[in-house]
Amino acid sequence: MSRPAALERVQIAGLGDSTEDLAQQARAAEAAGIDCVWAVELFRSSLTQAMWLAASTETVGVATGIAWAFTRSPMILALSALDIDEVSGGRFRLGLGAGVKRLNETWHGVDYGRPAPHLRETVEAVRLIVEKAGSGEPIRYQGTYHDIDIKGWLRPHAKVREAIPIYTAAVQKGMARAAGDVADGMIGHPMCSMRWLDEVLVANFELGLGRSGRERAGFDFLPTVCCAIDEDEAAAIDAARRTVCFYATVRTYAPLWEMHGFGDAAAAVGAAFRRGDFDAMPGHVPDEMVDTYTAAGPLDKVRERVEAVAERGNGIWFTPPTYFLAPEQISEYQRRIVDAFAPNGATV
Repeated sequence: MSRPAALERVQIAGLGDSTEDLAQQARAAEAAGIDCVWAVELFRSSLTQAMWLAASTETVGVATGIAWAFTRSPMILALSALDIDEVSGGRFRLGLGAGVKRLNETWHGVDYGRPAPHLRETVEAVRLIVEKAGSGEPIRYQGTYHDIDIKGWLRPHAKVREAIPIYTAAVQKGMARAAGDVADGMIGHPMCSMRWLDEVLVANFELGLGRSGRERAGFDFLPTVCCAIDEDEAAAIDAARRTVCFYATVRTYAPLWEMHGFGDAAAAVGAAFRRGDFDAMPGHVPDEMVDTYTAAGPLDKVRERVEAVAERGNGIWFTPPTYFLAPEQISEYQRRIVDAFAPNGATV
């Protein structure tokens, strides 16, 4: 079987412990032929990380994966994108996502609303501001979530490009349809079964493309696969199980688990989390659940899943297990991914 074309466009997240680790990893990814390094958002700002990665590299793509879209104004998102694109010389991609309701409202104190329409408006508003920046023309965007009226503003700095690609993240059908409606590309989620990938993500972004009159050829889909490569299959499954645990605490993802009969397991994980019994969480996740949503085990087993996912995308985003593991374990799983799948096979 020939290698899926998507494997020529490998995406990874920047997961270094320190800022220097992030820079070194990005430079190594560049040498390895990685297509793009995506700055994640939870413990650091994705936008400041992306700026740092842009300044620390020369050719590799740099992106936010993702920036929480509702916690910043469209104006700040647009200006940040323009700045990072300038520093990178036109290598930047703005990845936006809704995040989950609880974190938006209790961590950031912002309105979540209906996330798919909210994200659609944010993409449209950001794109409009980027387009008009430097023109001196009034910028008017009026929607349910954004009412923007900018007059007398002229950005004096030259743009590297007229447009900056905007990607959105999707877990469920509404977000996938919204991506097909307005985004330049879509990022998949680390927890994704093959059936969910086909029946929910692909089916619905194609629906969005169709209703917005756009062609599939102009849309960049980057499905994600969580990989734990280890000849000790039990160790790999246990590492991946911890990341499954993290996502199982989020009630929003219930349909993802229920599709395959793991709703009760996810509910048990969530209940243990809410009562603070973190040690009990992994015990509620059976091996079958880990195998349904991740690729964990020896390389041959992982490769089979990866190639199946890659057949559905234009590129593929790899992530190691990232939760409830020591930083050095995360780095080692990341290194194994790059060794196995980067076009140049170099080590990060």
